[in-house]
Amino acid sequence: MPLMTQIRERMTTFFSVFAGLFVIYIVLDWGMDITGRRQSSRLADAQEIGEINGVSISTREFSDLVRQTSDNQKQQTGTEPDENQLRVIRDQVWNQIVEDRLYSEEIQRLGITVTDNEIRDWVFGDNPPDFLRRQFTDSTGNFDRVRYESTVKDPRNKAIMVKVEDALRKQREREKLQSIVLATVNVSEGDVLQRYSDQNMKYEADYVLLDPNQLVKDDEAKAAEDEVRRYYNEHSDEFKIEASRRLKYIQFSYTPSAKDSDEIRLQVEDIRKRAAAGADFLDLAKTYSETPVAETFYKHGELGQEKETAVFGSKAGDILDPMKEFDGYHLIKVLEFKDGTEEYIRASHILVNIENNDSVAALKKAKELYAAAKRGDDFAELAKKNSKDPGSGARGGDLGWFGKGRMVKPFEEAAFKAKPGQIVGPVRSNFGYHVIKLVGKENREVKIADIHVPIRISTITKNDLDQKAQDFAYLAKEGDFLKEAAQGKYNVVETPAFKRNGAIPGIGMNPTLNRFAFSDKPGTVSEVVTLQNGIGVFMISEAKDAGIKPFEELKTILEGRVIRDKKIEKVKLLANELRQGLSPSDSLQKITSKRPDLTVQRTPEFGMTASLPIIGRDPSFLGGIASLDLHEISKPIAGARGVYLARLTKKTALDTTAYRAQKDNLRTQLMTEKRNRFLTDWSEQLKKSAEIVDNRDLFYH
Repeated sequence: MPLMTQIRERMTTFFSVFAGLFVIYIVLDWGMDITGRRQSSRLADAQEIGEINGVSISTREFSDLVRQTSDNQKQQTGTEPDENQLRVIRDQVWNQIVEDRLYSEEIQRLGITVTDNEIRDWVFGDNPPDFLRRQFTDSTGNFDRVRYESTVKDPRNKAIMVKVEDALRKQREREKLQSIVLATVNVSEGDVLQRYSDQNMKYEADYVLLDPNQLVKDDEAKAAEDEVRRYYNEHSDEFKIEASRRLKYIQFSYTPSAKDSDEIRLQVEDIRKRAAAGADFLDLAKTYSETPVAETFYKHGELGQEKETAVFGSKAGDILDPMKEFDGYHLIKVLEFKDGTEEYIRASHILVNIENNDSVAALKKAKELYAAAKRGDDFAELAKKNSKDPGSGARGGDLGWFGKGRMVKPFEEAAFKAKPGQIVGPVRSNFGYHVIKLVGKENREVKIADIHVPIRISTITKNDLDQKAQDFAYLAKEGDFLKEAAQGKYNVVETPAFKRNGAIPGIGMNPTLNRFAFSDKPGTVSEVVTLQNGIGVFMISEAKDAGIKPFEELKTILEGRVIRDKKIEKVKLLANELRQGLSPSDSLQKITSKRPDLTVQRTPEFGMTASLPIIGRDPSFLGGIASLDLHEISKPIAGARGVYLARLTKKTALDTTAYRAQKDNLRTQLMTEKRNRFLTDWSEQLKKSAEIVDNRDLFYH
């Protein structure tokens, strides 16, 4: 049946919709036989790419799955994955294997099973699996139940349905596992109300900030050695450091060589000769151009400056000389010109800045340059020597072609009124004085055919770089990394410190390199490692183990903290004393009558996610305000900048109607966040507690 053929062809797509963590099973189980359905002798004979809790994963099976995934990507993109993409695929496949094995072990440990009746009820029940149902649903959303059941029951589709049912069984097993794992996750009514309040409640408050640095002198809060050490011991968790590494490396970038560029230039020149000999230019473009010919007319300013000058300086039918730009070589044929509706001009200018607010001197200088240009002095040379415009000055003042709305108004008005060849000025703008020469004026638009041939690294160049990297890695291992780098005149770069399994600054995410960095000692040199756009050879230059920062390294910071804590305690006493002098009906202004050095401030209206003037984003202050009743005066609030006394002056009432309307959505949102967070933490803990041996570095760069 044709429809089942379509299902077979799109199985991978269907499986991608499986819920959450369970999507990974299908491809892995079919592609790798990690559940052991095939003959175990194959695994025993093959090399091991790794182990998970003592069970091996064969290199052959891993490579097969990488190849399958790579082929799928090639079918989707139309291009072969490059080495960097293959590295990403290998990492993804490995992570999928690990997760699938660990989830399968948990399913077995918990005794989770799915019966044939459960699968049958699901397939033929009121709500069939979504990825199957969609194949029998038309564009209006109507599900053809009769055709669905006849297809599923068709004996010719038995083989594919066995695999579909097996996939559904694995999905349902994992759904049951997920239900068990998340059984304790709950969202209370208080959680929902708090989320609503944080998003919707608004407050205003008066407050007095008691700044400990202003109110307590340094000699009133000294830190003794034993107090600093006690603080260090009591807060040791704050000073924990993760293991970190630094790497020195040499990168061999996969960039085209001069020879690669010359070969492309010769290829483009050959195309030009063939076009000049009568070959159809558009046919050549279809064969050789990286980008298709655009069926459009270009205005001035829409082509690069070199292209624009050459194209608009030619006539229809001309084939221009090859042009090299950042993206490769371009061979252009001018097809057609037409008159457009917008007028464009090309102008050059000399800019005289107004320095030290001396506009008289600037105007005098501009008039002198104007007079020199009018006498016939070379305008471009005058601009190069005198113009203060850093962009156009080096080009002889040339601004290229532009339309209206591109330049400041006084400049634009003067330039568009001028005639080609005319010099006008001085014209004053907010940049200074301009002497302007109008080079051209027109409204033409042009249609071109552009054969774009990119310059790519050749196999020879790439192999040469690979060999250089291999040679350097060998010499660096045998001798001294830095000496070999100096002898080879290679540039050595050092990364900042980075942590295990994190991104490496300057390199990005590279699990292979990260594993190397944390698997050996300083001075160890790596094999050649694949990078984003090339390869590299690395040396571990620094290795710091996890632990607690030493006391001596933190002593100055710790002393500051102890002193601040002492000052805060003294200020709290003062704040308590001031508050006790207030009755519930008093305003905070009463404090200033006793302490003129203190000031009452008022916040703007704010919510619980606000960053307030002076206060900033201070959770202690915000939480203290949220707990107050209207007009209530707070107890002393210790915040980031000091101690606050605050009085709540405005609080929006709870909109019970709006809350009831939103609470179900808020509960769902909170539950999703909690479940995702819990599931991620559970999964990570599962990996940490597993015994995982990863031997991929023995087989891949």
